[in-house]
Amino acid sequence: MVGVFRSAEHKPPREIAQLAGDMGRMMGKHADLLSPDAMRDYFGEVYWRKGEALDRHRVGGSWLLSRSARGPYPSPSFNYRTVAEKFRMIESGMAPVIVARENEPQEAPAREVLAALRGGLPPGAAARRLQSFIVQVPPKARDLLLRNGHVRFVEGFRDQFVVMENGSLYGKDTGLLWENAEYLGIEGPSI
Repeated sequence: MVGVFRSAEHKPPREIAQLAGDMGRMMGKHADLLSPDAMRDYFGEVYWRKGEALDRHRVGGSWLLSRSARGPYPSPSFNYRTVAEKFRMIESGMAPVIVARENEPQEAPAREVLAALRGGLPPGAAARRLQSFIVQVPPKARDLLLRNGHVRFVEGFRDQFVVMENGSLYGKDTGLLWENAEYLGIEGPSI
C-alpha cells in the first residue's frame, strides 16, 4: 500500500515534487503501482526527465560485461574501487580529522589503531575502529589545519586518514577549534 499526502502549508522540495509528479502520472495510468509495467513506466519517466544528471559521477560505465572462461554467456563485473572513488552515498561536505592525543589515556585506542594501520591493518577495519575519535570539519578548514601543520596525513593512505598533530586546538569541552587554525595552537604541544 502506498500513502500519498500533501502538506497544506509547505511545498515539498523541488526534487521530491518532481518525483511525486512522476508517480502521480503512474497512479493515473496503472491500477497496480508495484506491477512490472508500472515500475518500468515510472523509471522510464524519471530517466526521460533527468537524463544524464542521474549519473553525474559517471559510475554507470563501471558495470562491465565479461566473457567467463566457464561459458559463452556474459557475466556482470563491477569496478567497486572506481565507484568508491567517484561516488559517496551521503555527501556530507565534511572532512574527517582523527583526534588521538598522546597525553590523553582515553585516546590510547586511537593511537593503537593508527599503529596497527601502519603495520598492515586493513584501512576499512581501521576506519571502523577510529569512528569515535573522528571530528568532522569543513574541507577548507581541514586544508587550513594541514597548511598550518596542525594535522597531517597518515603516510601511504592519501587523504583517507588525517591525524591531529597539535593538541592545544582540541578541548574536551570545546571540541576542535578549527576556525582559528591560522593563529591558535602554533606554540601548543605536539601530539
